[in-house]
Amino acid sequence: MHPFHLFAHLAAERLPGKWVAQPRSYDRRLDQSIDTGWIWPLRDDRPGRAPHIPAALLLGPDGLLLYLVEHRQGRALVCPVVPLGLNKDITVHLPAPPSVAVPLDPARAAWRISDRVLPEYTAAVADAREAAAALAARRAHNPAPLPAPLPSPPTRNR
Repeated sequence: MHPFHLFAHLAAERLPGKWVAQPRSYDRRLDQSIDTGWIWPLRDDRPGRAPHIPAALLLGPDGLLLYLVEHRQGRALVCPVVPLGLNKDITVHLPAPPSVAVPLDPARAAWRISDRVLPEYTAAVADAREAAAALAARRAHNPAPLPAPLPSPPTRNR
């Protein structure tokens, strides 16, 4: 097992709740973009993509996901991922939870993730789910109006 993947497993064991690490290896950038495409924030703050860099997904309670990638020597970048079922149209309008660099010491990394990422991440996910539910309720009570019929072309008098 790659040392980074072992670090991810040990850090996941130390996080509050039940977290599981899934090691990731990429041979192509396209493969990596499947995992990094939903990183929150969805703007240009995503980590750089390059194949052959070790990474891991941490799967947590209530659908929470964290993407870990080797960042610099002795550090990893931890990025919150938009949970499945949430629409990008909603999450893009909410304040994004932070991505943080953590040391490759599992205990210190877990403490930093628990202290600096998870509180804001869980709050952002709750806000996004609440906004999605409110939008769904509005749509259920006020269905979108049917489009107006197109006007008929004018007739010419001869």
